Parts: sequence; structure tokens; C-alpha cells
Amino acid sequence: MVRPIRGKYSFDEFRKLIAEELLVDEEEITPQTSFVTDLRVDSVRMVDMMLRLEEQGISIPLEAGWQIETVGDAYRSYLEGMPTELQRPSLVRGMVEG
Repeated sequence: MVRPIRGKYSFDEFRKLIAEELLVDEEEITPQTSFVTDLRVDSVRMVDMMLRLEEQGISIPLEAGWQIETVGDAYRSYLEGMPTELQRPSLVRGMVEG
């Protein structure tokens, strides 16, 4: 797996990791893709996925996990949890709204 530049994953890199972890086609994953409805991820699988993503450098606070419904929500939580100097608010809003 390619490590992110400056410690930050793009949405495409994030999507690829999600697809690999959940064994689904990367093209099935968009910011609007629902973990429960579209990807059939239950709460145990979600926690396991979050722990595995953390091993790859993607930290999503477990308490945020209860509010995550879509891949876009997960990516936003990842970006919002990054140090301020690596965040770009317009990217966070634009990626999950588009």
C-alpha cells in the first residue's frame, strides 16, 4: 500500500483501503455509500475495520464511529481528526458533499 503524502490520504486512497478491507469493488464506494445498507457492515465489522484502518495510519475516533453512516462520514471524521496544519476545510466539506 502506498503511504499518503505528508501523512494524509486522499479520498481515492481511503476508498481503496475500505474496498480492500471489506472485499468489495472499489468502484462501488462513493462518499454517499452506506456502510450498513450498501456494504452490509454491522457494528462488530465496523469496529474491526476502524482498527485495521488505524494500522494503516487512518485514525477515526471510536466515539465518532457511532455517527458514521457513509464512507463520506468516515472520511470526514478522519480528516477532522488530523492535526490542524494538515486539514483543509474546503476539502473536508467538498469531498463529502459532492
